[in-house]
Amino acid sequence: MTIPPTDHPARFLGRADAYAAARPGYPAALGAWLEGAGLLSGGVADIGAGTGRFTALLLTGGARVAAVEPNPEMRAHLATSLDGAVRAGQLSVHAGTSEATGLPDGSAGLVTAAQAAHWFDPARTVPEFRRVLRPGGRVLLVWNDWRAVDTPFNRAYGEVVRAFTGDDPLRTRVLEDELPQHLPGGFERHTFTHGHCLTREGLRALATSVSYLPNQGDEAYPALVRALDTAFDAHAAQRQVALAYQTQAFLGRLD
Repeated sequence: MTIPPTDHPARFLGRADAYAAARPGYPAALGAWLEGAGLLSGGVADIGAGTGRFTALLLTGGARVAAVEPNPEMRAHLATSLDGAVRAGQLSVHAGTSEATGLPDGSAGLVTAAQAAHWFDPARTVPEFRRVLRPGGRVLLVWNDWRAVDTPFNRAYGEVVRAFTGDDPLRTRVLEDELPQHLPGGFERHTFTHGHCLTREGLRALATSVSYLPNQGDEAYPALVRALDTAFDAHAAQRQVALAYQTQAFLGRLD
């Protein structure tokens, strides 16, 4: 399937099950910081919410969340997995994009985007976030980045990724010198570290969840599985490997 360069949600069609099963969550310390700073008390719009990994952290901190996700498969996973919060009135789930969220004016004190803002067009997204935010509201952009941590297994996983993507830098987050386009009022950076343990099947699912690697049914997928299994066998302990992550959180303003 050829995906138009602007049709980013289509990149994840057929990957929602793997995404929900194998993507890492976010460190509890990040949630504790958000809660302690009072950032969750004014309503949160979680944009590009995916299957709800970050949404769940926001809910645990007591936030009332409007989750916006354009991919129908991921949106269905989110609504099902967090059904208790939906029924309790703590969570609402919406079809929309960063450029057209469909949320009411001034409905959030915080807009969040976890593992998503590199897909956004800031020229069209920033005005939409300004509309959705209350006066004085803030924006939080978050990424889990395994490339920022140097461990033996991280290096081995990186070699597998490069074998199937080449040496060109992969667009997996907004580069820091581009962040002012997304957070024109300035920002502060916070970092957290955590690990993600994976079985053999979990490692395969993690790779399957990534938009730039071969998916099941692709001609190159069997070779990807063989490469992943080789890396797993070389580094597994007690039938698991650990992929280390640095979580980078950028908290900023739009004005």
